Amino acid sequence: MMLWLAIPLTALLYLLVKKLARRLKSPLVNPILLPALAIIGLLLLTGQDPADYQAGTRPLSLLLELAVVAFALPLYQQAAKIRRQLGPILLCCSLSVLISVGTTLLIGGLVHANPALLASIATKSITTPLAMSVSQAMGGIPAIAAGLVIIVGMMGAILGFPLMRLAGIHHPEAQGLAMGAGAHAIGTGAAAEVGAVQGAFSSLAMVVCGIATAVLAPPLFHLYLWFMS
Repeated sequence: MMLWLAIPLTALLYLLVKKLARRLKSPLVNPILLPALAIIGLLLLTGQDPADYQAGTRPLSLLLELAVVAFALPLYQQAAKIRRQLGPILLCCSLSVLISVGTTLLIGGLVHANPALLASIATKSITTPLAMSVSQAMGGIPAIAAGLVIIVGMMGAILGFPLMRLAGIHHPEAQGLAMGAGAHAIGTGAAAEVGAVQGAFSSLAMVVCGIATAVLAPPLFHLYLWFMS
């Protein structure tokens, strides 16, 4: 039954939470997090096979890939502004990757974490397919990498803009770069809802940080293994 109800249920929950979010204006009322939790709870309560739900939502997964490609539109619209600031953008994104991967390895070393687990955590801030691929290449566990990417993305979408407001970060370009660098596609979706500039710069940061992580994470991880051996 879940196979046929998957898309209507997902769409209904998303639209209901979206409407509620517009009314309450709370970061906790997130149209990605709450429907996901509701569906997980429903599957557990009814004993339905999650594989049936996954198969039923396959068309939505295909549309998601197209939606990610559609992030190119705000990039094109902000192309002139991006070209003028390309150097600082590349520097900020590269530094964010070094900080993300570096702090993961540093904390992992302090608590003597399993290397396979560290390889899975180190890719937490890039999109799921890339995170799974890079993590596996370093000897990590792709399933853990994918789960962490989703959790980090949801946390970024919920807490990103409130934290930036508390920190006094109101510049649209800076907000977009922070969301794309820290919360990948899910954060980019949240940024696009705030404004076109935030969405464009978040899209750019998501792409640049994905490439930078694929390039920088493996040598940093192997350097960590050499240092700890």
